[in-house]
Amino acid sequence: MLENNERTFDLGSVLTVATGKLFTEMANLQYILDYLSNDSIFVHQIPRVMKTAQSYVLAKYPQLEGVGQDVVINGWEDVKAFLDSQKAVLGDSFALSPMPREMYEHIDPIEEAIEIRSGKTR
Repeated sequence: MLENNERTFDLGSVLTVATGKLFTEMANLQYILDYLSNDSIFVHQIPRVMKTAQSYVLAKYPQLEGVGQDVVINGWEDVKAFLDSQKAVLGDSFALSPMPREMYEHIDPIEEAIEIRSGKTR
């Protein structure tokens, strides 16, 4: 049963956040990051948000640590085969709620793009 404000996400999306390795389509990654951050993430913000989201997801699901890090992916067929093998071990989906406000800092996407372009990082 889902707790208040939880949503379930497919294994590929959750593994992408947990590992930093792409196991889903970019639209799914952006969707899960939008939900976890309770924000509207722009593509250039993904690396920053992923760092915070990764620690959050791994704190909730430590069994995902390192899953798929050594797998060689040469295309979506490899991704699908890997995910199918992992679903037998890990399950099809995981429930997540948004990160606590103190974990995530909203940064205006235009301001952040300017900072990135000028070489500044937060």
